[in-house]
Amino acid sequence: MNNTQKQPTCKELINEKFNQVEQDYKEASEDLFDYANSTALSWDYVEAEDEKNPAYYRLQLSWGGPSDEFRIYTIGDTLDIDCIDYHYMDWFDGASIRVPYNSTSWDVCQMFLDCEVA
Repeated sequence: MNNTQKQPTCKELINEKFNQVEQDYKEASEDLFDYANSTALSWDYVEAEDEKNPAYYRLQLSWGGPSDEFRIYTIGDTLDIDCIDYHYMDWFDGASIRVPYNSTSWDVCQMFLDCEVA
């Protein structure tokens, strides 16, 4: 048995992981929001650390090693989405990609953000 095989990095895995989340949302047999709400771990607001690390809304999908989440950045103090990043993280490693505007994942994040208005 060879234990020296290199594990893939988060950067090497992130597109595959995002595509799997996207596919799961597209195949949801129930209402998309109900499916996303029942499979997500949490929805919260993360305060800004400084100008380099602005505040964002987080839809956490999994926790531990590995974990993944969406970070939804809004325009100023509004609830209008500026951009969404998908983060895939494992112990001492992490990567992120920009979520396409025309994706089902964007729609899911928008649904959660819409609940902030109510």
